[in-house]
Amino acid sequence: MTYQAEDLGLMLEDFGEPCVAGATTFKGMLNEPDEIMNLTQADVMSRQYQLAYITTAATLKRGDSVTVSGRPFTVREAPRQVGDGGFSTVLLSKA
Repeated sequence: MTYQAEDLGLMLEDFGEPCVAGATTFKGMLNEPDEIMNLTQADVMSRQYQLAYITTAATLKRGDSVTVSGRPFTVREAPRQVGDGGFSTVLLSKA
């Protein structure tokens, strides 16, 4: 489904969290899913941090610092566009 640019902001209005990257302020949604990894015959639980945001709201790249609701993070890899590219996601690490 394709959304108009003005619709994207409405999607973050209720559930979006304030984000800051450099001088840019935008809204995003932070997901914190657990991931089970099998390392040398032992299962290890790991928490991932993934930020979804409007693609045109911020230009993020690996190594950038981002705060989400005042919590500091570092961008782990290049952003990936979702669907039609209106939204992007990045994996984050706690800073």
